[in-house]
Amino acid sequence: MTNPDQRETTTDRTDEARSVVVGVDGSERNRSAVAYAVHEAADSGRALTLLAVLDDFAIPIPHHSLLPDDERDWQVLNEIAEATRQDHPELTVHRDVRFGGAVSTLLDRSDDQELLVVGKRGLGAFSRLMVGSTSIGVAGRSKVPVIVVPDGWQQAEHVSDAVVVGLDPEDTNDATLRFAFTVAHRRGVALTVAYAIDISPLLAWDVELGSPAYWADRAVQDLETALAPLRAEFPDVSVSVREVRGHPATVLLDESGPAQLLVLGRHHDSRIGFSLGSVARGVLHYAEVPVAVVPSL
Repeated sequence: MTNPDQRETTTDRTDEARSVVVGVDGSERNRSAVAYAVHEAADSGRALTLLAVLDDFAIPIPHHSLLPDDERDWQVLNEIAEATRQDHPELTVHRDVRFGGAVSTLLDRSDDQELLVVGKRGLGAFSRLMVGSTSIGVAGRSKVPVIVVPDGWQQAEHVSDAVVVGLDPEDTNDATLRFAFTVAHRRGVALTVAYAIDISPLLAWDVELGSPAYWADRAVQDLETALAPLRAEFPDVSVSVREVRGHPATVLLDESGPAQLLVLGRHHDSRIGFSLGSVARGVLHYAEVPVAVVPSL
């Protein structure tokens, strides 16, 4: 049995700092998300919250373990916390085990925190936390930025790679740009601003709507207007702007190849319905790098 003194819930917390929350499911593939969250917390000076979720309606797996579900979760969280503190003694680590649906519980627990980190996919060996739609579900509804980490990602191998932010020049999201600039500044890497110009051949022939060249020039002007104040605020961040012709999802996936993080924006901050656009969903499904989804202010 787990020592009760080793348990910690949100009611035990006196630290007012907003933490980096990571969903823990105990599976091998989930290790990348946990490692990423540890790196992010240590790098940003934030506390780390390890969160395991037990589904109230989960069907028990015969002969799965001799320990009750919550005891297994606490055991794994304690092991991760101990290993993290050995590597990062300065890092504050919180642990939390909750019952409920994976998406709703992750959203509720991270509501007033700094960041939520989840694996791209996974099915917990003991807690059944992650299902295939969990990462998409939280990314589409979270009030805080969500970083979805692919299986097997090794952040230590990419610390010098650039951060890429994907934008719609006609609808720039200030929160998305600020998040990307802040991460690039903190990690001391370059920032690539990528956007796609995908004009239908039919529109190109519509004189009233203007030529492709007109829309491309307007996109550049709008983008530079949005970038100007952040360039001034973060003068140490080397910024390059990439205009690429093609479908936005394809462009972003191509541009993220050498990156350590791809940042996307999300509009309509709502818990009801689904607010993640088709481009973001496509990128999340196929990206081989961590993807941050930032809600609009």
